[in-house]
Amino acid sequence: MAVATLSAVTELRFGEAEFARSAERIVGGLELDHGQAMFGFVRRQGLSDVEAQDAVQETLLRLFRELRTGQSIDNPRAWAFRALYRLAMDEHRQRRRLTLIAGRVDREPQPHVGSTGDRIAVWAAVDKLPLRQRQVLYLRYRADLPFEDIARVIGISASAARSHATQAMATLRGRLAREDFE
Repeated sequence: MAVATLSAVTELRFGEAEFARSAERIVGGLELDHGQAMFGFVRRQGLSDVEAQDAVQETLLRLFRELRTGQSIDNPRAWAFRALYRLAMDEHRQRRRLTLIAGRVDREPQPHVGSTGDRIAVWAAVDKLPLRQRQVLYLRYRADLPFEDIARVIGISASAARSHATQAMATLRGRLAREDFE
């Protein structure tokens, strides 16, 4: 039995090594053939040179990790460009959040009547949403996770997480608008 276990471990390690070599070959070829196009793509999305370089490297690293685990990716080039787009959008969201926070810090605090009540009303309305929509909104707006991480936490795709958030926000807008008039 020990021989069979040792054989299984050896095969597993051999398989991991094969995946790693394949991942290196695919990622290296992608960087060589499309690295400049990837860089140009994220630059046109509004990232600086340094941010664009970081985004390309992060994408290649993520692709390598996926391939190394044996994940089957039919079109690594399309996968990489999709990941680049998402990284650029995440960067824009991060900038927007920082701008909003900086605006709050720079201003004198203004008393906002009912702000605690408004927050309670909004989260009470969130509690009435379907489970997935509640989960996505909580992870997005309370835990401040990007959609890719939300997708991994819940076990859905990032686009499904975005869709749940969009649907939930539309429902909340309608419900809260009706409550204002009642």
